Amino acid sequence: MLNKLSRGLLKREIPMLIAGLLTVTACAETPKQANNPANNPASPTAAAPEKSNSKLKININTAPIAELDKLELPGTKPSLSERIQAARPYKTIDDLVTKKAISAEELGLIKSLVTIEDNK
Repeated sequence: MLNKLSRGLLKREIPMLIAGLLTVTACAETPKQANNPANNPASPTAAAPEKSNSKLKININTAPIAELDKLELPGTKPSLSERIQAARPYKTIDDLVTKKAISAEELGLIKSLVTIEDNK
């Protein structure tokens, strides 16, 4: 169906298009890798110990309402911080559900953001 000229052009153009796409894809991925602290050993957060994660977490036993308000996520009720504060103290994160401060679904949304440990 295609004449010889069209087939010749397609044979030359297709490999060039593929090579161009591969180049664009490789270039697009490079900044992501360069900005990723895990790929940069000199970065202070590259090999941060597990302890530093708890510093980013909110202590549900000691945090003021303003700090607990940061836990307001899609799917959680607006009074989440007040309910957490009212049921203190907690021995484990799961006590949030046991003491009926929040639902199991809400705990699933915030579990990675909270701690009961002091950040020392």
